[in-house]
Amino acid sequence: MHTKRIFYIIIFFTFLFLIDMADITSASDSSKNYARLMELSKIKDREGSFFAFNDFEKSFDQDLHKANIEFFNQHPDFVKKIRTDLDDQSIQWRLKNISHRIVYIPETRKEFAVIFEKYCNDVISDILKLTELKNPYTKIHTLVSNRPGSSETNGINAFIVHDLAKEYVATYIFSNDAQKEITVELTGKLLVGEVGSYSSYIYLNENGSFEFTRDHYTIWQNSTKNPYTAIITPVEETLHIALRRYTERGIKDRIENGEVNTLREVEAIVEDWISVEEAIVGGVVYALLPSIVEKHIHNLPESLVKEDIETKSEFKKYRHLRKGIIIVEQLGYKKSIKMYQDNPIAFRNLLM
Repeated sequence: MHTKRIFYIIIFFTFLFLIDMADITSASDSSKNYARLMELSKIKDREGSFFAFNDFEKSFDQDLHKANIEFFNQHPDFVKKIRTDLDDQSIQWRLKNISHRIVYIPETRKEFAVIFEKYCNDVISDILKLTELKNPYTKIHTLVSNRPGSSETNGINAFIVHDLAKEYVATYIFSNDAQKEITVELTGKLLVGEVGSYSSYIYLNENGSFEFTRDHYTIWQNSTKNPYTAIITPVEETLHIALRRYTERGIKDRIENGEVNTLREVEAIVEDWISVEEAIVGGVVYALLPSIVEKHIHNLPESLVKEDIETKSEFKKYRHLRKGIIIVEQLGYKKSIKMYQDNPIAFRNLLM
């Protein structure tokens, strides 16, 4: 058995959109300066041990599979050795299984942890007042070196960590025409690349029905190359949580009203609606965040915002983001949210 360890770094960033401050300056009774937060975020990322957030689960993960394919492509000598071991015949390969779990590095700097937690509560309070959305959280807290217990409440637990990764074990089978096989096990950690995470799942039943479930937690990473990315993450994830049920309604309508016969078709619909949700969230964030962040963090460097915008535009997941920003600017953030709640397909149609 051949075992290789892989460690890849993929970072996703976020956009910003500026609008008139007149609508949002009254969101909080007092300004709080979190300049110290920016100073602490510039400190070089600390190296530490990863702790397990959850158990290993067997399920296909496109990012992990892609990273493994890249490993094989970048190591032709390794593949050549496999071919030699298979008697220099033509070879076939397949993924047998892949298991993965979330692992994290805790934030141990007490000052940073306390300030970031307080900032998260303040900025979320501002956003909820402006959007008139319900607070989904039972608790926002920094996760230390212990696995969180399962949540039985209807609310969401927000966990703040220093760094996030997926730990995985993937087994690939290489074979030749004579059915001789070699098993290759790849193990490693892949930085998840998303500083915020909130997941829901669609389950297809044998009778053709389906149902959605959602995590009772969200995870926020407080360290990024661009500190602006980390400080807008709590707002982005709050909006994802608040709007997810309407995204699921759009997915449900598309499946029920369309000719959907395969899992691949369902996956395409889900991927499409992920990009729509990113557009409405991004539009609202960029309509509201600049002035709110500036209120909490004075003299925010404009270069960080510009860098954020330029970086995120490269990813397919956010292909409708720029248009979403324009639509929210034209309709107003409250009307945009109301449209998405009442008729998510109508908002999607504006993007197309």
